[in-house]
Amino acid sequence: MTLDPTTVDPARPPDVTGALFSSAAPLTLSRDEARLLAVQAQGLDRRPLFRNGPSKDRLLETIRALGCVQLDTISVVSRSHETVLWSRLGRYDPALLAQLHHPDGALIEYWVHAAALVPVEFFPYVRRRMAFYAAQDSWAREHADVLDRVRGRIRNGGPLASRDFERPDGPRPDPWTWWGGKPERQALDALWSAGELVVLKRDGFQRTYDLTDRVLPGARETPLPSEVEQRRWFVERALRALGVATARWTSDYFRGGSRPYVPPREAAAELTAMATEGLACRVTVDGLEEPAWLAPAQAAHLVDIRAGRRRPTLTTLLSPFDNLVWHRGRIAALFGFDYRLESYTPAPKRRYGYYTLPILHRGRLVGRLDPSYDRRGRVLTVKAIHLEPGVRADDRLALAVAGALRDLCEFLGGREVSLLACDPPAFAPLLKAALDAGTHGRQP
Repeated sequence: MTLDPTTVDPARPPDVTGALFSSAAPLTLSRDEARLLAVQAQGLDRRPLFRNGPSKDRLLETIRALGCVQLDTISVVSRSHETVLWSRLGRYDPALLAQLHHPDGALIEYWVHAAALVPVEFFPYVRRRMAFYAAQDSWAREHADVLDRVRGRIRNGGPLASRDFERPDGPRPDPWTWWGGKPERQALDALWSAGELVVLKRDGFQRTYDLTDRVLPGARETPLPSEVEQRRWFVERALRALGVATARWTSDYFRGGSRPYVPPREAAAELTAMATEGLACRVTVDGLEEPAWLAPAQAAHLVDIRAGRRRPTLTTLLSPFDNLVWHRGRIAALFGFDYRLESYTPAPKRRYGYYTLPILHRGRLVGRLDPSYDRRGRVLTVKAIHLEPGVRADDRLALAVAGALRDLCEFLGGREVSLLACDPPAFAPLLKAALDAGTHGRQP
């Protein structure tokens, strides 16, 4: 099936959806079309304009559109979840994001893509996973006394963090022991995974826990969604966030550790059912052997792409844990971008750097850079920037990348961007000139 943009009014998405979804034959997308639709679905095609920065409502709206935002301990520049929102919305006040978690209660943390921030309405749909963790946790069963002690202290004394418990005497544990030798810390994690506790808030990156029944009264007593409802919940939201997806990509989007909420085979069956209901469009993507599906919201955007309208304009930097790039196979297939996080690779074996940020420029991943931020000196240093083969290192790209770097620096509270190395070397003077031009006349 092909789509003639002259026959459909892009201002009327329902008609567009009907035109796209009425044929039983799969719609054929080029890889570039699929890539642009994926970028648009993630809110990375253009940056909205705000008079005073994005509000809490806009931050929450963005997280709902993404479904979840992954958390990570590494903070070379900013915390990953903060970077993900900056990439899409620009500079904002991170305190607003923290307030959405507490005291607003609009966000919770759970194993939804690794550990992630998710809208509170996800809670009913993760309760089966909570019950699974409770049933499978042999450590918790063997240390019921520790769990009882932690429950009691929180019930009687209010919210607590790991730091509120003393480490027992004796040899220090292996440095890779994540609970730091405190059995209470492991108990806190077990009770959170099982749904008895919630992460009430974070101080810095330190979790503070409270009883779920106190924070979300009655939430654990309400009837569970059916397994059918739960499957549809996750598949619909994953497809919406991805824009275009195979069953494997859809399955991977929401998962706890390596265990997806909807396995690939079930995701394929659900997507097929959604296509018969007009809630998804079966597509083939050039270069992909697997069938794929298009989210209904992308119908009008596909018409615009084929008519040459609304091309992406945004240049930004992405966290290694950004929703767009966390499935490495997907970005290789759609973007031709081979990416891996080298934080756990020995330094002599790293190719690009410890914590490289992909560079998204007008809908393409054009390179990556290895940053560090000196909070005391307020300097964002780019230790190395690497452009992808075939990317034209010209003034236009330099101005765009410099603008993204300055914006990130200001979001961090910095006042200077320092560039050390470029590949290709010819890009260095262009980028330095663009950085200097942008900072000329600024006050420190």
